Amino acid sequence: MSRRSRIVPAAVAVAAFLCALPTAALASTTESTSMMDDDQLIYVSQSHMARTLQQMSSLGADTVKVSVVWQLIAPSPSSTHRPKFDATDPAAYPQGAWDRYDALVKASHRLGMKVYFLVIGPAPKWAISNGVRNSRQGPDLGLAPNVGDYQNFVEAVGRRYSGAWPDPSAPQSSSSSTPSVAVQGVTVPVTVTQRSSTPPTMIPRVNDWGIWNEPNERSWMNPWYRQVGRRRVYIQPQWYRGLVDAAWNGLSASSHSSDTIMIGETANRGTLTPTQFVRGLYCVGASLRPLTGSAASDIGCPTSGSPAQFANQHPGLFESAGWAHHPYAFDTPPNRPYSDRTYVAIYNLPSFERLLAGIFVTYGLHPTGGVPLYLTEWGEKSNPPNPYVKTTTAQQAEWINQGEYMTWRMPYVRALNQFELVDSPPRAEEPKGSVLYWSSFQTGLEFRNSGVKPAYQAFQIPIWLPSARHGRSVAVWGQLRPADHSTSQVGVIEFRARGSGRWSKLANVQTSSPEGFIYNHVAIPSAGDVRLGWLNPSGSVVYSRTVSVS
Repeated sequence: MSRRSRIVPAAVAVAAFLCALPTAALASTTESTSMMDDDQLIYVSQSHMARTLQQMSSLGADTVKVSVVWQLIAPSPSSTHRPKFDATDPAAYPQGAWDRYDALVKASHRLGMKVYFLVIGPAPKWAISNGVRNSRQGPDLGLAPNVGDYQNFVEAVGRRYSGAWPDPSAPQSSSSSTPSVAVQGVTVPVTVTQRSSTPPTMIPRVNDWGIWNEPNERSWMNPWYRQVGRRRVYIQPQWYRGLVDAAWNGLSASSHSSDTIMIGETANRGTLTPTQFVRGLYCVGASLRPLTGSAASDIGCPTSGSPAQFANQHPGLFESAGWAHHPYAFDTPPNRPYSDRTYVAIYNLPSFERLLAGIFVTYGLHPTGGVPLYLTEWGEKSNPPNPYVKTTTAQQAEWINQGEYMTWRMPYVRALNQFELVDSPPRAEEPKGSVLYWSSFQTGLEFRNSGVKPAYQAFQIPIWLPSARHGRSVAVWGQLRPADHSTSQVGVIEFRARGSGRWSKLANVQTSSPEGFIYNHVAIPSAGDVRLGWLNPSGSVVYSRTVSVS
């Protein structure tokens, strides 16, 4: 992060703190934090968007994840006839089509936040073949597009946010030229309007990318099966493999091949489980050996040839930054298995990691430290407002911190996303008060119209005690999330005895962790409460939630 804050002297040296940390094999010091809330960012005014970004920044988010919705940008999105335009050229799109994304990228850049673009549907109708459009196997949202059209659109997005595209809202002269700019070894043609000898102002570059959303779920990827005789063949892995190839080519053509490109974005509740989908995508069976015969040909996999040949033909599957997944369990604590054991929740992420690593070994690849996992949507629902979940708002706050601690213990987890900032509205199209009415996301840190939840404070300054019992050496994990992590930061662990109203200091803590993580052992004299505090740049102390200790 680039946020600046005042440095406060601490009694505990950095070296002593680092000695207290677990070894690198047991924990991550670099797991980043992202937030996503499209409702508060791209479907609102630019002033509302700016306020939301400022709030996310103050909560300590490194990155904002945003859906780049194809239909919001494409020309004639409701027409089945493809318009005549160069779909790889951002300048060929309708006037104002990019405005919301330009504004968001620039505002995020000013705040020192990275932007993660997830390029998704719904696709314009002209980018969908008649056979797919008439399949009736799912909503229009997930109709699978022609891969060539998706590639062109991704290239246009990549060119627009390559760092070499002039900002149309910045003052420019009336003289134009079309030079080629080399960005990370790729020549990107741009239309430049120059003011005398002053170079044009460029839109900031985006370096983090995702390809489609929840492709194992029928709402986001359909048609999802093909009937072969009496067999139903699940074809989502084949569709998605094509989209990964297309997006990889589009990003490579626009200077982004070395960026953080994530694939997957898998859901837990889908027509295929995450495990089934991953195996189909990589063309392996339950034994992780390459598929053969009809099992291979049914989903577009090679029936012969070497594993290396398949890997070379699909670089996005093997050269991407890692696998993105949404490990929701909603109303189950992170340290317990979900009732549906096919779910890949935080509890069983290690088994999913072993699956991915095993697939890479099948193809002769041995990624150092395993296959990186990016948890790009996660949260816990709360009651209120959802009357159909058992999780109280206090439990939501507690379980968020528990999940953060658990993923911190997994060095292959590179990022964790909080979805959302504000609760989603109920589904107005469903009977009011029904289960379906409340089947949206109440995973926010804020209620829609009535202020913050306890999760807001818990997210800003996380704290977790692996064993919440008093004693001579009690482990306290936490994070000074909003701090300026470019330099050492300090905090304080405080204690209040049961029945007392007075807080006392147990220890100063100091961290040079790139993400502000702390892990200390302190003596807790009796039953009571523990909290973690951070002195913010304004001079006030921001506290975590309070943890009861027996």
